Amino acid sequence: MEKEIEIEDYDIEIIMMEQYEHLNIILENSYCTTCKKTSTITNYKSYLNNLNDIILRGFCLKCGGPVNRYIETGENLQSAEVAVHIKNVLQISRKKKK
Repeated sequence: MEKEIEIEDYDIEIIMMEQYEHLNIILENSYCTTCKKTSTITNYKSYLNNLNDIILRGFCLKCGGPVNRYIETGENLQSAEVAVHIKNVLQISRKKKK
């Protein structure tokens, strides 16, 4: 089984439910280890990991260095269940394409 599976922004919206309205705040408050301060993550790709949490992998708006952001879904049982469902659907879909 894959450790991570790539997801789209609409998947994040479904998983985060009402918390999705705060996604821009999360994106604008990501720590850059190169700048050593808070920056905005841009050009990110989204993944679900083996814990069904969301990982955003992108770049610092200020310096272009790599920035990752982790969004836990396990704190909300409904979000965690939705994340598991989305991961299962995507894995089945990708197996059919092979």
